[in-house]
Formats: sequence, structure tokens, C-alpha cells
Amino acid sequence: MDKATLTTSRADVSSDGMEYARAHAVVAPSRDFESVFSCYSLELHRYAMQLTRNGADADDLYQETFLKAFRAFGRLNADANFRAWLYRICTNTFLSAKRKDGRVDALDDDAPIAAPGHDQAAQLDARALLIEVECFIEKLPPKQRIALILRKYHEMDYADIAINLKCSEPAARANVHEALRKLRSEFGDRL
Repeated sequence: MDKATLTTSRADVSSDGMEYARAHAVVAPSRDFESVFSCYSLELHRYAMQLTRNGADADDLYQETFLKAFRAFGRLNADANFRAWLYRICTNTFLSAKRKDGRVDALDDDAPIAAPGHDQAAQLDARALLIEVECFIEKLPPKQRIALILRKYHEMDYADIAINLKCSEPAARANVHEALRKLRSEFGDRL
């Protein structure tokens, strides 16, 4: 598989992409890299976008994740959890880049944000709240932020979150709990 095959655009990651990834994640991919890539690529791109909050950086993180995975695939145990392994590579690559740069870019203002509501004023209020919540989540400590994203957006269990964060399962649970506690404390009944 060459580098061009690993390239995708944000347009390729549609709402049905998550359904596709979930449907294929139930069945374990065969032991070749192309099967693993096709099974988890859309899901990992979405995760990269949630971590970086920037399309270009998400594409870079996504490509770097699959390049690292491709290089290490031959050393992976036959009974490995491919999904958790890929998320761990993505998480570690993101954290390394964040430590190196000392920052993560904010969400593009042009990115569409869906806000439910019956009238325009309600939509504007919901959008403002969503932006506040996203900014708050971005300021959480990295382990809490990653644990929250993995749990709430990717429906990952605590064992897989622990693998990604290189911590115990109770520590993963505590990171999610603390992130949710901070969100509830900050936003209370507005959520």
C-alpha cells in the first residue's frame, strides 16, 4: 500500500462513514493491513479531527497514524485489538505533536456546526453554547480531553481508553468522570 492510498479528504468522512466503520468494526478485519485500514480509516479520521480541531492538521495526524501503523503492522500480535492499537497510535502521535508545538489550533470558524432549534434565536443560542463547550473541552488536560472524546464520541469502553492513555482502567474511568464533572460544573443546567 503506498502513501497515496492512505490519503483522504474531510469530504470523504461523511456521517454514514461512522455507520460504515461501526458495521465493519463488529467483524474482525482479516490479518492484512488493507483490511484494517478500510475497516477503521473513516473512524480514525473523525477522531483526528476531534483532537486537532483543524482539517489540515487532522489530515496530517491521520496520515501519520496510518504510516506508523503500516510500518509496525508486521510486529503486531495476531490476536491484537486493531481498533485500540490504531487509536493508541493516533493519541500518542497527537500528544507528541502537542508537546513539540506546545499548542493545538482552534476549530475553523467556517466549519459548519449543527445546532438544533425551532427558530433562529434558539439556533444561535445553541450554537453559542456548543462553541463554549468545545472551547472548554479544548482547555481540559490532555488525558481528560482524550478520554472524554473516546468515551462520548467513539463509544470506547474503559479498557480500550486505558490502553490508549497507557493507564489503568480505573484511571481511564477517573479521567472521563473528572472531565464530565468539570463540564457539569461549568455549564450546569445549560447542557
